[in-house]
Amino acid sequence: MNFEITRDYIDVGNSRPGVNLGDVEFIVSHDTGNPGSTAYANRNYFQNTQPLASAHTFIDDQYILEIIPLSEVAYHVRSNVPEDNRRFGVDANDAAIGVELAYGGNIDFSGAYKRYVWYHAYLLDKYGLDPSTDIVAHSTLDPSRRTDPQNALEPNGISWDEFINDVKQEYLREFQGEAGDGTEVGGEAVDLPIGMGDEGSFVREIQQNLMRAGVSLPNYGADGIFGEETERAVMRFQRSYGLAVDGLVGPNTLEQLNQVLNGGSNLNDFPLPSGIFQQGDEGPEVKQIQRALRHVNFDPKGIDGIYGPNTEDAVRRFQSMYSALANDGIYGPNTRRYLNMELDS
Repeated sequence: MNFEITRDYIDVGNSRPGVNLGDVEFIVSHDTGNPGSTAYANRNYFQNTQPLASAHTFIDDQYILEIIPLSEVAYHVRSNVPEDNRRFGVDANDAAIGVELAYGGNIDFSGAYKRYVWYHAYLLDKYGLDPSTDIVAHSTLDPSRRTDPQNALEPNGISWDEFINDVKQEYLREFQGEAGDGTEVGGEAVDLPIGMGDEGSFVREIQQNLMRAGVSLPNYGADGIFGEETERAVMRFQRSYGLAVDGLVGPNTLEQLNQVLNGGSNLNDFPLPSGIFQQGDEGPEVKQIQRALRHVNFDPKGIDGIYGPNTEDAVRRFQSMYSALANDGIYGPNTRRYLNMELDS
């Protein structure tokens, strides 16, 4: 999966100082913080307004748009924050590429996210960087002021760790030649991931298994063509089971799908635990509560089996729907009863 990179540089000015960048030592991941603003809308803003800020690359569902040459400095992290120096021994603006994710509005998140992941993998390969250590969130470098790119990722069911894992897999698959030996299906090797545009018997099998797992494909069913309906179904499945939501059927999604089918459960079958669970609790029962909350659109921001502040907040938000429930963030028999009602509706 290779994407075109568009290079449409802004003029030298406040936003593009024209200063040579030193050796690239890491990548800083951002989001635009402006839902609905496209890659080109951001490019035009920096070209016309020329603030003392910028980034190298803006990505949406149509473009990977480099607006400042990667050989030049871009002002994408405050110079007086200490974390970049502590981690890398240098200011981010002097040694890092800034990559912005455009999201929200009419931007298709799946298309933008795929490009965002691929471009990070491309930069890792271009500069010989390590995916485990050399990608850092803007929020990590400037935590008192910034929440990106989690601000764009988490509402779409993707944690920072899941994003890094997606980049690692893309890097290994597309740039290191470690796409795997394929998955055996009917005695034949099938290369993963499977995604938009793929066709054949394996796609049909995936579609059939998605439907068996409770994910509907109302328009085309198991037609053997991986189109938009199938991609949406895969994303729904991934979101419900705490996987990276990219619409691609890779090893993790395939394994989870097989587990669901072998275990006899599906998206409409959540055996909610009895008892009382609250912040500090951990275990598979908490994970099941989290899956159920996500399924009824109260995202706990991760299916990790840890009843932390995000899970408590999700329970609280769910409880606020019903006057009969105490809005205390504690999962108990009454919350279980109403949650089961939502799952059955």
